[in-house]
Amino acid sequence: MKIVELTKEIVQGKGYVVLPNLLSLQEATEARNLILELAQQEKQEGKLIVQGAKERLYGLIYKGEFFTKLVQDKLILSVIEAILGEDIILGGFSAHILHPGAQRMGVHVDYPYWAMSSPFPTYPILEIQVIWMMEDFTADNGSPLFAAGTQTLATKPDLKQFENTAEKITGTAGTAIISHGLCWHDTSENSSDRPRVSLLGNYTPQYIHPLENNLFDFKEETIANSSPQLRKLLRHTWMSRNKPIYGMKFNMSDK
Repeated sequence: MKIVELTKEIVQGKGYVVLPNLLSLQEATEARNLILELAQQEKQEGKLIVQGAKERLYGLIYKGEFFTKLVQDKLILSVIEAILGEDIILGGFSAHILHPGAQRMGVHVDYPYWAMSSPFPTYPILEIQVIWMMEDFTADNGSPLFAAGTQTLATKPDLKQFENTAEKITGTAGTAIISHGLCWHDTSENSSDRPRVSLLGNYTPQYIHPLENNLFDFKEETIANSSPQLRKLLRHTWMSRNKPIYGMKFNMSDK
C-alpha cells in the first residue's frame, strides 16, 4: 500500500494497518533474545517493571544499535509524519514481555488520550503507536485485540461493544502494526508455553509531553553517535543551555 492509503486506513478506516516482513526472522529473533537477556539483568538490578506475568523494559535507545535503528524506520516514520506532521517526537519506546499465563491488560486508548477527559478531540491527532512483533503473534500467545473503526468515535472504550467487535491481530516475526491512539485495543491472554515479546513505540506531535523518560539509562555515546533524526525524536536537537525556550517549529498556515 502507498503512504496515502496507509494513512487513510489509520485515520478513517480500521484505525490500524499491519505491515509484514519489515524485519527478517533472524533480526527479530536476535532482538527477542537480547530483550529477554536484558530483562533478566534488569530484574536482578531491580530496574525491570514487573506486573504479575507481564514485564516492561525501558531505556532501549541506550541498549543497542538495533533499537535506535528501529525507532527511525523509514517507512514507519513516513506514515507517522503524514498523519502527525514532520515535527514528531518519540514519546516512548519499550519492550513488552508477556510470560505464560499473562492476562489481558484491559481495553484502553493510548497516551495522551487516557490522561484526558472523554470525549476526545478528533483533530489534531495526538498519538500513533507502533507494535513490533519480535516473534510470531499467534491466537494463543497474547496477540493484541483491536476494535476496527473505533478511533472515529473519540471516546473511552465501551467494554461490551469492544468484546462484540474486537479482532485478534496475528502475524509473523518482523511485522509491525501502526495504530491510531484512539483505536480501542487490548492484549489477549498468553496461554502458550513461552514468553511473547513485542516492542512498543509511542510517537506524538512535539507539543505533547512524552509518556516515558527518554533519559532513563542515558548514555552520552548513544547521543554523540546518533543521527539528526534520532536527536530530533529525542528532543536533543532542541536542548540548549543557552536558549530560554525549546527551538520548536510551528506551522501557522491553515492549509
